[in-house]
Amino acid sequence: MSAARRVATVAEALGLSRAPALVAIVGDGGKSSFMFELGRALPGRVVMTTTTRIFAAQMDVAPEACSTETPGWEARLDGFESGLLVVGGTEGARALGVPPALPAHLLDRDDVDWVVVEADGSRMLPVKAPAAHEPVIPDRTDLLVAVAGIDALSKPIGEVAHRPERVCEIAGLPPEAHLTPEALAAILISPRGGLKASATAARSALLLNKVASPPQWEAARCAARCMLRDPNVERVAIGALQGGDAPGWEVWSR
Repeated sequence: MSAARRVATVAEALGLSRAPALVAIVGDGGKSSFMFELGRALPGRVVMTTTTRIFAAQMDVAPEACSTETPGWEARLDGFESGLLVVGGTEGARALGVPPALPAHLLDRDDVDWVVVEADGSRMLPVKAPAAHEPVIPDRTDLLVAVAGIDALSKPIGEVAHRPERVCEIAGLPPEAHLTPEALAAILISPRGGLKASATAARSALLLNKVASPPQWEAARCAARCMLRDPNVERVAIGALQGGDAPGWEVWSR
C-alpha cells in the first residue's frame, strides 16, 4: 500500500533531516538544477561537486566555486558561508569531476554538513540508462537519487533518451514508441537503469522532475506507485524544480 503527502522542500521530500550525509545524483532530467536546489534546501554548510563532468557555466550559478587544480583550494572550505561547488578543473566548456574518494574526505571535515554529488553523465534529456562505465558513485554514499523528467513521456524514445538503445532494451519498446508511466518506472528501478548503483549506497530514492500539468501529475503518480513495488525504493518525490504550478513536493512512500 502506497501513500502520498505534501512537503515544502526537496530535502524534506528525500528524508534528509540528519547531517552529515553524502548524496549522489544519477540519471537525467535536471540533475544540476536538483543539485543546486538541494544545496539551497539543506541546513548548514553544503559542498556540491561532481565525479563526472558538468558545464563550466555552472560555476557561475553556484553561490561560490573553486577548482582542485588551484593551489591551496582547500582553504576555500574554511571560508564559504553555506554552499560551495568544487570541481576538478575546467576543459573548454566543461568542468571536470573530482576523484570518487574526495567527497567522503570532504564530509569528514567537522565544518561540512552535507556533500551533494552529481555522479552521472548527461545530455540534457529527460531520461537515460547508463553505459558500462556509469555512474561514478562516490565512496560512502548515504543516499542515491535517480532523477528523470516526466517529459520523457512526451516524444518517441529516440528523441527523449540519452543512450536510447539501452532505454529501449529495458523498456522492451522500439525507438519510435512513447514511454508509458509504467515503462518509465521500469527504467528508473532497473539494475541496468536508475538503480544500477543502488548496492553502493545505504539507501535509494527516485525523483520525477518537471511535473506541472494535470496529465503530468496523473502520469507521475502512476509511475510512483509502480516504482514503490520495488523493495529497494524507499520513496519517490514528484514535482518541478523550476516553473511548477504546485508549491512543494509530493512524496510517495509505503
